[in-house]
Amino acid sequence: MGATNCPETPRQRMISMMYLVLTAMLALNVSKDILDAFIVVNETMETTNVNFATKVDQSYAMFALQLENEKEKVTPFYNKAMKVKEASDEMVKYLEQIKKELFMKVDKLSEAEVKGKSLKDMDAKDNYDVPTEYFIGQTGSGKAKEMKNKIEAYKKNLIGIVNNENFPKILEKALITDGDYRNASGDKETWEQHNFERLVAAACYTILNKLIGEVKNTEYATVSFLYSAIDAGSFKFDNVSAKVIPNSRVVFSGDSYEADIIVAAIDSRQNPSIYWTPGRDSVSENDLDKLQLVEGEAGIVHLKIPTGGIGDQRYAGLIKLKTAEGDKYYPFSDAYTVTKPSVAIAAEKMNVFYAGIPNPVTIAAPVAPEKLRISWGGLTPKQLGGGKYEVVPSTKLIGQRVTISVSADLGTGKTQSMGKQEFRVKGVPNPVAYIGSNIGSGKVTKNQLMSNPFLTAKMENFDFSLAWRVTSYKVTVVQNGREVSSRTNQGAQFSSQLQGAIRSARAGTSFEFSEIKASSIAGAKNLETIVVRIR
Repeated sequence: MGATNCPETPRQRMISMMYLVLTAMLALNVSKDILDAFIVVNETMETTNVNFATKVDQSYAMFALQLENEKEKVTPFYNKAMKVKEASDEMVKYLEQIKKELFMKVDKLSEAEVKGKSLKDMDAKDNYDVPTEYFIGQTGSGKAKEMKNKIEAYKKNLIGIVNNENFPKILEKALITDGDYRNASGDKETWEQHNFERLVAAACYTILNKLIGEVKNTEYATVSFLYSAIDAGSFKFDNVSAKVIPNSRVVFSGDSYEADIIVAAIDSRQNPSIYWTPGRDSVSENDLDKLQLVEGEAGIVHLKIPTGGIGDQRYAGLIKLKTAEGDKYYPFSDAYTVTKPSVAIAAEKMNVFYAGIPNPVTIAAPVAPEKLRISWGGLTPKQLGGGKYEVVPSTKLIGQRVTISVSADLGTGKTQSMGKQEFRVKGVPNPVAYIGSNIGSGKVTKNQLMSNPFLTAKMENFDFSLAWRVTSYKVTVVQNGREVSSRTNQGAQFSSQLQGAIRSARAGTSFEFSEIKASSIAGAKNLETIVVRIR
């Protein structure tokens, strides 16, 4: 049960894979795929927090057991552990209340109406105005500032309870509120801004669950420190029990589940063995000949199980220790979840990339952003922060397909593929030419033309905001079926000669605007002809 440094515990490694996306934090037009990714990560985080709570409860139960064996020696440490429990329960209760208040504010519900609801039930998952106002406020004195102060007071309280000069080192990287936080532009920002400013409600809700997990991990590390401070030599090993410490309870398909199986008070002179089997909740000594044997050393047996099918998996076994009375067996069991690697790669505007213009892309995965490895298929991205990017495909790629691939560094020397998305590259469609704002081919009055003495070009049925400028055009005047003049004009405005021709035109005279050229960041385009007839 002992722990020496909070960030290095297997439980810390377990929750580090859950740090968000989440960071896939979008300011506008959050796609359903991205919101669904938040829900998946949040549900995994909530499951992990429940498992944390179980581990912490086991720690207190171990403490109570040792209290029965050595009451006088254990009582001072046990009393401190109870104070840690009280402080931690209060902190978790506080964070749970903030989750509830966030839900109430974004969906405009009463406290009774949000009871029993989770993130998947939230209607306004993509709302970022309400969370920002709630957590940051107009002057930066919102709920996040109060939360930061509570976290710092909680850590200070634990240090006072333990009252050991070596203990503060345990909390150096636990519940950090004074890091070097930077925004997408590299400017320094506060803990409050880093975690809650301009983030959608789904991201804020998930981050709160992450903080709850960090509190439970800190609680476990603190109780472990107190437990290890007791003279372990005074305990009798007939009261020990086996413990399972998984590196992670969520495992990607194709990877391996890994865990350490230990006894609560390790005798490093022992080389224990375990007998185990998958698919069972319990085994007994009568099953030894049917179980798999794994040898250990220095008091620990490292168990590695290749993953099988997707879903919940369980296993059970016995750990064998040598004692003065002979071999003794202690049962253990545990479970884990195998899930497919997943990533949401979304082009925010359309399912395609358009050449020559910035295309927004959002990438979200249930992995810490710094652990993601992205291959852009030959494109050069511009990173905007919060899982958002822009890519400008070359016109040479028109008609081709590019693939964006995402993998994750698992921190074990291995890289896990998370998924990929293929996009077609298309040319920007031609804009439509108009006289003035909306005059197209057909019959018009001279007043209509004189009131709109210029050409425009506009995109139709196109999601991107793209400005076009008419650079030149040819105008031909036709009377009684005969061409009477033809002239090329530079720019969008009608020339004085053209305006004079319009004023003097008789009914039935046609004006043909052809060879219309327009330009934008997407390049130059030749537009369709406009023919108007004076009525």
